[in-house]
Amino acid sequence: MTPDEPSDSSPPLDGGQGLKNALRRVFDGQIPNYGDYNLVFAARHAGQAAGRARTSRSAPVAPSPSATAYVVGYRWKPMELMIAPVDLTGITGAGVPVEVNMTNLAHALQWDADDSFEVGTSTGRIFRFDVSADPVLDIGPGTPLHLPQDDDVIDFNAFMDAFIAMA
Repeated sequence: MTPDEPSDSSPPLDGGQGLKNALRRVFDGQIPNYGDYNLVFAARHAGQAAGRARTSRSAPVAPSPSATAYVVGYRWKPMELMIAPVDLTGITGAGVPVEVNMTNLAHALQWDADDSFEVGTSTGRIFRFDVSADPVLDIGPGTPLHLPQDDDVIDFNAFMDAFIAMA
């Protein structure tokens, strides 16, 4: 390692409310009625798990979109998800957000192997993602930021339990 290279051994900085606000701006800038949604950060799941999925019906597995992360908005009434791809290096939108609700939901499940979530639309879009209470976001070389979302994840998991049950 040369002196110019960042060290991977340093602990992540606390992104705190500033990082949450930046992710909220990405979401709010793309979504009408953005104030109606609770938000969580989700990382695109790296691979397709082989194993059983908890679901009300079988679902086909297809490749995930190319984005590496999402800001996932969810609301209970009407029950829906809004999945907004995010580019972490610039903390900007990275594609067209996708709305998933009871009119276009093809399947929703949580994988037993790793607790990741998968939702698919009737148009063939499939999103598989992980939601963690303490994710570390890599926003650039040598700049890992910790995003505390413990309480948010508890509420999101309850939402997803209900969303999956309705699928």
